[in-house]
Amino acid sequence: MKGALFLAGGLVLGVASQAAAQGKMQTFNGLEMTPVSIERAATASLKDCPPGSNTVNATTRPGEEFAVVTIKFKVTAAFKPAPMKRPVLMDAAGKSFNTAVQFYDVGSVPEFSCSIPFRVPAGTAVKSLQVETATLDLAGLEKK
Repeated sequence: MKGALFLAGGLVLGVASQAAAQGKMQTFNGLEMTPVSIERAATASLKDCPPGSNTVNATTRPGEEFAVVTIKFKVTAAFKPAPMKRPVLMDAAGKSFNTAVQFYDVGSVPEFSCSIPFRVPAGTAVKSLQVETATLDLAGLEKK
């Protein structure tokens, strides 16, 4: 019995830890967006979002890195297809960074995930991601 309680407690703790590792979900135009992670890289794929056939890659210059923000998307019944602006990354000092990644044919699949790269100076502390009028808090997602 103690083993079953320990196992159940471990499962609850594991699920809670996984949920805590993600950011808070925001909604724009019936599109649910949840930040999942931030990774740093010297090269990055510039695939459209949702991922399609665009296979262009990019490489940083000395003193730069890519902050690659992964976001989970869910299309709800309230979603109305419309062109979307490119997302913008904000750092802790309030500076904005653009990406080459575009939203393309959003709504063609019910759920998808995109890894969106932003070219930033090495060591930049990221704060949030702006997608249209929704601001996704990225605090605590950085892998150490």
